[in-house]
Amino acid sequence: MLLTLLDEGALFFDALLQKLQTMYQFKLEDYMDGMAIRARPLRKTVKYALISAQRCMICQGDIARYREQASDTANYGKARSWYLKAQQIAPKNGRPYNQLALLAVYTKRKLDAVYYYMRSLAASNPILTAKESLMSLFEEAKRKTEQLERRRRQEHEGGSRGPAVRGRGRGEEGARVEIWIRPSGQATTLSSQRGGSESSRDSEQDGELGSLSATDLNKRFILSFLHAHGKLFTKVGMESFPGVASRVLQEFRTLLQHGPSLLGSTHMLQIITINMFTIHNAHSRGEGGEVRSVLQEQSTALGLGMFALLVQRCTELLKETPPEPVPMADGEEEGKVEEMEGMVRVSAFPLELRELLPSIKVWSDWMLGQPDQWNPPPCSINSSPDVWQCLADLCNVLARVDHEEVPLYKVDTDESEGDEELTVLQLKEDRLLAGFVPLLAAPQEPCYTDRHTDMAIAADCKRVTVLKYFLEALCGQEEPLLAFKGGKYISVATSPLNHSIDTRSRQDSLTEKEADDVILEAESSLSASEEEEDAEEAGDSESDIRQLKARRHILANKLAQQQKRRDKIQAVLQTSGQLELEVRPLFLVPDTNGFIDHLGGLKKLLQCGTYIIVVPLIVITELDGLAKGQDTFGGSMGSGGRGIGSRGNYNVSAAHVRAVQEKARLAVAFLEKGFEAREPCLRALTSRGNQLESIAFRSEDTSGQQGNNDDVILSCCLHYCKDKAKDFMPHQRNGTVRLQREVVLLTDDRNLRVKALTRNVPVRDIPAFLSWAKVG
Repeated sequence: MLLTLLDEGALFFDALLQKLQTMYQFKLEDYMDGMAIRARPLRKTVKYALISAQRCMICQGDIARYREQASDTANYGKARSWYLKAQQIAPKNGRPYNQLALLAVYTKRKLDAVYYYMRSLAASNPILTAKESLMSLFEEAKRKTEQLERRRRQEHEGGSRGPAVRGRGRGEEGARVEIWIRPSGQATTLSSQRGGSESSRDSEQDGELGSLSATDLNKRFILSFLHAHGKLFTKVGMESFPGVASRVLQEFRTLLQHGPSLLGSTHMLQIITINMFTIHNAHSRGEGGEVRSVLQEQSTALGLGMFALLVQRCTELLKETPPEPVPMADGEEEGKVEEMEGMVRVSAFPLELRELLPSIKVWSDWMLGQPDQWNPPPCSINSSPDVWQCLADLCNVLARVDHEEVPLYKVDTDESEGDEELTVLQLKEDRLLAGFVPLLAAPQEPCYTDRHTDMAIAADCKRVTVLKYFLEALCGQEEPLLAFKGGKYISVATSPLNHSIDTRSRQDSLTEKEADDVILEAESSLSASEEEEDAEEAGDSESDIRQLKARRHILANKLAQQQKRRDKIQAVLQTSGQLELEVRPLFLVPDTNGFIDHLGGLKKLLQCGTYIIVVPLIVITELDGLAKGQDTFGGSMGSGGRGIGSRGNYNVSAAHVRAVQEKARLAVAFLEKGFEAREPCLRALTSRGNQLESIAFRSEDTSGQQGNNDDVILSCCLHYCKDKAKDFMPHQRNGTVRLQREVVLLTDDRNLRVKALTRNVPVRDIPAFLSWAKVG
């Protein structure tokens, strides 16, 4: 009955859409271009008809959504298609974005849901109920982040404990130090698993991020990103925002290094849009004074920090793009040919650069349209590069980019309509973000190109042109941020330290009522002598002196409490035993992912002849299975299915399956060739520690083994760890426990790394070990 009613409703709205087009003489296809502002104003009757048509399309999407729910299925593709069509007809209406956000919630796409709810709020006709939906999404992100932090601390503490210190009360809290010694005998690496300076903790976090698989890193970044914006949106827990924002920037920097982009162009645009909305929302909450609030300052700093990382990555990719001679147009002087040589062609841009350019262009549009929201520049966040220096570097690199590879034209509307050879060049980011209130003030001029040209290259030429104009505008500010000196562009932006002082003063200058409360509370705790001293004060300055003394008293108490806490921490560190691991690498045990992702690095390690590559038999078995296409991404494959799933995509593509299968075949061929040639630095090891000279017969019965394939690989490493208690136990209580290791586990897998740390097995990923060993 319900399905019949839904079918009748779909037929009704289909007929109504056709009737609207016939009655008012227009075609919906002509207006599905996502343009919020048109060059020619619409006829009033067509405008009203389009609004009615949008309502019909939203109803069609709702009917398609109800049909899926009634059928107990989750294929919302048809509903999404209707909502997207409705959004394109009238982008300034917030209703289609709210419905798209519902679909994103149903399919557990949290980033999409937050983006669409923010779009529904930042519309000329906003849907205000989206605020409550955003609150619940941010609360869920906060809860998951706290769970992840607790799990990370537990794993961190577990990784610091080994067999040597297990069972000792305070020794379990001890620090873990690794001393890595190259075969030359030089100690080069000293890493501590707890405590240490801030820089060492940052490098440790960077190493942890580098060890994550692409999918895990992507998920962690999105969670941290939403958690940070949840703080800005709800204004709850802002005292921890600087640390959360710094972690977001670290994860974003690592994510950008995984090229091509894991997020993709659309998700990158969504991230930039969320940053713009948060700044816009913070400014709309403000009182409109000349000084920015702390919320505005921090939201702007986060947005500019992520933009700086995007620009930095874009500059790196441009520098890696080889220049080509660019031919001059006919009739130009021959002497100018030399000037044009060595230009980078837009058509030669790598794929990752093409995916980053739309986001950089959109943010530059926002900065051009909303200068009051970022100028003067805010204080930067830790881990954020200098955005103005990054822009100066980009300006220098863009100078050698030929943005005129495809001719672009600016003509009047009447002329363009009469010229059949020209067509409007509409960028996908402009179409996607049409009607977004923070971008309505951005300069938008219609641009035309020859209809026979490659539209993708023409779009990139337009983006580069816009970026060059934006960078020139930064040079022309009342207080210039960039300047051309010594043949190149440099940053001349004032140091944000001055602004940070203003920020601190704003934070200190509470409201009048709050200030009075603080002063009264402090005065109650003053000594009798100070009260008598205050009573003797006279004149207009008496109140100021009392406030300063009260604040001094509060700060003195706070300083004493912090010093007391530091003393306690130092006492714990001094009384706890320490585990010292001396690592002299000789035997290297790679897991399956190492052969899939870093076969070239393993070949270099084998060719150098310094280290012995020990391949667990279970790894060879997994590679055989992957090469034959057996359960390539299943969980039962152990390490074979860990980090080689879809890199950033939730659905594994057939192309990726074939790519992994081909890599596994190459790895198996490499091993077979090495064992046939009797390579002296190549060994195979069974789960029971038996060495094999050949892998012709490599089937092993592991049914009696406890644990999964990770545990089997780890047991091969433990075969080379021969610890005797009398050799490493300290002579004094709380003394240092010293272990020696000649084996290193080479893996990217986080779970296997944690297991190795709990058994005091040194572990590194292959690129990091190659860098440390100075091989290749």
